[in-house]
Amino acid sequence: MNYEPCWSDWSLEWTRKLTTGEGEHAEFQRLIHAPFMGIARPAQKPPPGDWRTWLFMGGRGAGKTRAGAEWTRFSALYGGCRRIALVGPTLSDVREVMIEGPSGLRNLEVEGEICNPPRYESSRHRLVWDNGAEAYAFSSEDPDSLRGPQFDAAWCDELAAWANGEAVWDMLQMALRTGKNPRCVATTTPRPVPLIKRLVALKSVALTRGTTYDNAANLAPAFIDNVELEYAGTLLGRQELDGELIEDPSGALWTRGMIETSRIAHAPELDEIIVAVDPPVTSGPHADACGIVAAGMVRAEGF
Repeated sequence: MNYEPCWSDWSLEWTRKLTTGEGEHAEFQRLIHAPFMGIARPAQKPPPGDWRTWLFMGGRGAGKTRAGAEWTRFSALYGGCRRIALVGPTLSDVREVMIEGPSGLRNLEVEGEICNPPRYESSRHRLVWDNGAEAYAFSSEDPDSLRGPQFDAAWCDELAAWANGEAVWDMLQMALRTGKNPRCVATTTPRPVPLIKRLVALKSVALTRGTTYDNAANLAPAFIDNVELEYAGTLLGRQELDGELIEDPSGALWTRGMIETSRIAHAPELDEIIVAVDPPVTSGPHADACGIVAAGMVRAEGF
């Protein structure tokens, strides 16, 4: 059977017709081959539009890994993608979460049914489907490993925890150069690191959001009760449970919102400039950041 669903199959209208019994035989066949289409929440489905990157930011347990794995499976089996990059914080994370985890790529299929689970070749860090599509594992610890190979799709998991976030991301963009329309899905719990803030601002990025509570039906009730009691309303809870991108630390004298609303296109000539530096006590990759503030004073109309 030649079955090749297209991106437009994964739509709210398509799902509505199936769940209300209005669907025809061909549409039910699509559901058999891609069952996640019928149960996924809107945030877990590829957004409409001509995006280059789909960024799914959500709280812990919000179903991000499942969404990324299903998108990758769909791309490999029905989207025409032949070479896919799988990028995680470490190679162990790629294997244990993205490939072998409960929502990983090898656990989306049941042996002997519609499709067999893809085979993982550990010596080559490669995943192979029966139709010949391949996915290769990469670690954020080694940006140069993405020099040379080329892909027509990519799944990036937990970007906010990448060791060399921007360097790895830039190398991946150079590698997404084959196929008709190379695309990437990025799933992560949000943190205000440079890469996440950069992606949120890009017009080529389509953003969906989800919370831990959205997926409560698939999580332990005791977990939900505990984290809600312990962290609801806190900065950590807003980030790790509600999936908010929180850029202002608690007690900040100047918030990012204050800075943005105070921007001006051109500054007058300043009468006095002061630069203050708060250097870290130690050095190295785990040292505190160096604080630098430049302030100017002017006596002029409007200032």
